[in-house]
Amino acid sequence: MRALLALALLGCTDASLYHLREAPIEADRVAVRGRVCTEDPDAARFPLKLVLVVDHAAGPLFSAYDPGGQRIPLLQSLVRSALARPGVSLAVVGYASQGVRFAPAPDEGPFTRNPGPLLAAITRLALPGGCLGADQCRDHDDGLRAAEGLIEDDLARTPAGERVRTQYVVLFVNAGEASPLARRRDCCASGDRACLAAGDAPDAACQLDRDVARVAGLGATVAAAGASFRLHALHLAAAPAEEADRVARTMDRMAFAGAGRSLRFEAVTGVDLTDLALFDREGALRAQRLVVANINALPGPAGPVPDSDGDGLSDEDEGDLGTAPDRADTDGDGVGDRVELLAGLDPQVPELPGVCRPLADPAGDADRDGLTDCDEALLGTDRSLPDTDGDGLVDRLEVALGTDYLHAEGVVDDDGDGVSNADEVRERTDPQSVDAAARLGRAYRYDVVDEGVVVEPVAPALERVAGVDILQVSAGTTAGVGRLRFVPGAPAGLQWQDAGDAAPGPLVEVPRDGDYLLPGASYAPLQGDDGPFLRVRVRLAEAPPAEASEAVRVLFRARQCLRYTVRNIRLLDTVPAEGRPERGRNDLLLYFTQAPAGRPTAPGALRQALVPVQYLPPATRTPTGAVLEVLDEEFVGVR
Repeated sequence: MRALLALALLGCTDASLYHLREAPIEADRVAVRGRVCTEDPDAARFPLKLVLVVDHAAGPLFSAYDPGGQRIPLLQSLVRSALARPGVSLAVVGYASQGVRFAPAPDEGPFTRNPGPLLAAITRLALPGGCLGADQCRDHDDGLRAAEGLIEDDLARTPAGERVRTQYVVLFVNAGEASPLARRRDCCASGDRACLAAGDAPDAACQLDRDVARVAGLGATVAAAGASFRLHALHLAAAPAEEADRVARTMDRMAFAGAGRSLRFEAVTGVDLTDLALFDREGALRAQRLVVANINALPGPAGPVPDSDGDGLSDEDEGDLGTAPDRADTDGDGVGDRVELLAGLDPQVPELPGVCRPLADPAGDADRDGLTDCDEALLGTDRSLPDTDGDGLVDRLEVALGTDYLHAEGVVDDDGDGVSNADEVRERTDPQSVDAAARLGRAYRYDVVDEGVVVEPVAPALERVAGVDILQVSAGTTAGVGRLRFVPGAPAGLQWQDAGDAAPGPLVEVPRDGDYLLPGASYAPLQGDDGPFLRVRVRLAEAPPAEASEAVRVLFRARQCLRYTVRNIRLLDTVPAEGRPERGRNDLLLYFTQAPAGRPTAPGALRQALVPVQYLPPATRTPTGAVLEVLDEEFVGVR
């Protein structure tokens, strides 16, 4: 009797049913889980554009404060240091009686990494600028206006997808009070007759307000364009004490308005720019949305159907239309089949639409969102932004599922089934049909935990040791400069010296491509992540032919991280398609959208990961696990 009862209980287990915490072991369903964090702007080498706005007005700066011109080599050293950092470009503005763009030349664009014109521009700052009149010798406002013009020009030239990663930094170097000072009338309220009557008197308070307003206005302009902005003030206290104190207050207020720092130096010999941290990229990103999609299983009224080529048309629909279910662009003209139908074009007749003819590569995909540049030109989406409307839903997904890709979805519910379009895209159900009753069985199930902002060690991509990617820096790694060494051979070897160790760790044999743990000399297995080590991925075919080593600067950076499990991802039998020769291929794409800090609804940067799965009915799947682990390092930043 007990044996029969045991068999009965065994037959009633939930091994093949959906479970809240444990993914079922079913060949046609899979779950993914992992941890993903926002990109660190420094490690990702986001663009940083530095404008040096430097006072060279005649007076005490040249005669009493710095007669030997010691500030010039200091600024030249700053330029060299900037150019040694990937992703940093510069411009130089000098101001005396007016602001003048010294470098780069207009035909070079607003910013440059060419050291010649930049260093020559710094040399020009050694010459005092003359006055245009008795009281027109140091025009703060015109210097800032010149910097503003450079930045606005650059914003206009920069695609939206790059702007969101760009940080503009202004270093405002000043040696004295504005001359001429603003007049009182410049700051009068409208209708204040008493103020206007006394309006010609110079007014230091009004000048301060105008300088601060210009900085705040420039910051607002940059933010509205999707980029980030800081202004630092470097006060060379060359003026008499009372004037220098007034200037210091102005510099403090300007730096505060520009979210930067203000430093004052009484003597040129004490000038040190370290505390300004000019090259620390502070354009922090915040997690917006995680969306998982099986690109080859298109949701429909009766459940998911195969979309072998991932073009947003089911294989059945392609058969009815006469298009190829194994080619996303049947006629090869650079426009996907679904987009051609949306645009009223014939997907079987090659034709380059007029809006696509100016494009350098109509069939290219600049933002890597799965839509060609020509697709995006026809649709009106931004080919530099994977998520044009900033709602956290990548354009490709919205186009395929028929939602509004130009305006944030919010709580719009096109099919009136009580589930918003945004949730249907995220859960991979059909936003165009009433499927609420079947939602429990069809919808992807998300379990996402926001870990908040986490301080973790990061390392930049390697430059000299090719074929090696740093996947993980352990929590116990020492901040500072370590060294990675590659030794060719059969087998090859890798060695890591932590910044806190006096000697390198053991040489780790690398007989084949794969992932390897490189311990530091002080690492012991019982330490776990609290010991110093790197985890790397090696591609031997790309590795250096001779021994090579590289200094690796480990920093601790704050990133927002999500821990997630997404279940009930349905797999379907698909036909071999272009670029995917195997039958049953299901590409699971994980999209992690990020928004600029403080602007959660702005279109931002994207990280995405690809998990290929092969499913052959009824019971064969590769990989076989019920839950597939995805590392943070497998997410690739789109830029």
